Amino acid sequence: MDEEKRKKQAHKIALLLTVVIVIFGFAYALGHHAGHEVPQDKPAVMTQEQTQDKAALRAQLDISKSNAETLQRRLAEAQAGQRAPTTTYYVSAPTVERAAQVVERQIREDTPTLPRAAREKSDRTVVTPITQDKDGKQLPSDQQKVDVYKINLRKDHRIKAGTSVIDGKALMSIGYERGRFEALAHFDGSRYKGATVMYNIAEW
Repeated sequence: MDEEKRKKQAHKIALLLTVVIVIFGFAYALGHHAGHEVPQDKPAVMTQEQTQDKAALRAQLDISKSNAETLQRRLAEAQAGQRAPTTTYYVSAPTVERAAQVVERQIREDTPTLPRAAREKSDRTVVTPITQDKDGKQLPSDQQKVDVYKINLRKDHRIKAGTSVIDGKALMSIGYERGRFEALAHFDGSRYKGATVMYNIAEW
């Protein structure tokens, strides 16, 4: 009877381990496919209208829906003057659109005369000619400018590895996190010992 119980127990553990591995594999594949946002070295020139269009932000910058929504809000705040620029510099060009092209080229070529803030590495860089005020009215030509946005994306998917100590015994832990959800699996060597599922109830 004890032998049969041990076999059933071993079968359950093997089945549970297989399920956990499949879940982790599926979660990783889903996260890799849905949240895969590789850094891009090439800056993107976008109009004011495009920076306020979530679909345009997603398509041109190759970012997730949640990142596009957050970015659209932050760009609207910056263009309304609610966020002060880190630095200001001047370029010579006949129009603000041409100035945006000059700035884009300088950033792409990492021109040494650019301010440090414009040259720093980021996940995305957007160059936008600002031709309208916060109410959508055309700005006089002497008030038009070019904004450069250095964007670091929120990473929605994370694979974790670490160690947990349970009853004085160290166990290897492997985890997957997406947004507020986190799942951990605990192993003693190659033997599965249990799982932990957590959900963040508050974030700030």
